[in-house]
Amino acid sequence: MSNTRTDSWGGSFENRTRFAVEVAKSIRANWPKAYPLAFRLSATDWVEGGLEVEDTVEIARRLKAEGVDMIDCSSGGIGGKERPKRMTIAEGFQAPFAAEVRKKAEIATMAVGFLWDAKLCEDLLGSQQADMIALARELLDDPNWPLHATAQLDATDGHSPWPIEAGWWLMKRDRLLAKLGLR
Repeated sequence: MSNTRTDSWGGSFENRTRFAVEVAKSIRANWPKAYPLAFRLSATDWVEGGLEVEDTVEIARRLKAEGVDMIDCSSGGIGGKERPKRMTIAEGFQAPFAAEVRKKAEIATMAVGFLWDAKLCEDLLGSQQADMIALARELLDDPNWPLHATAQLDATDGHSPWPIEAGWWLMKRDRLLAKLGLR
């Protein structure tokens, strides 16, 4: 929708995807093969006439052919400051895009956006709907999210993964709160 060019970099789908493919090709030529290359795509623009997930699947296939290892599946942002009518915002609302791109383009994907529950994130990974979870604003809000997620998933004993100077006090607090019946 934003590419209104009429030269070899605009117009047809082939021309409009050329820039992304050329960028990936150039990076891969200079980026060590041993290092993964991820590419962020908007899976859908959520607006009439914009990109749809089927377009993103095809772009992902082309990027994979140029050595891209993973697609970071985001969405929206092209329609202005108002939320597009088709966009329903809920926890994990963009994760299905990662699942569809992963399956149809046969490339690893990263799920993003409105992911804060550790169990949901673990389920997305465990069910192979995504290969990686990206957290941005959630980590700004809670820099200790990984430690809280570990506890939520019962992967450790309380606060044992925390730095010792914090974990000991937090475990002591938890015991007191439990003893007082406050948690």
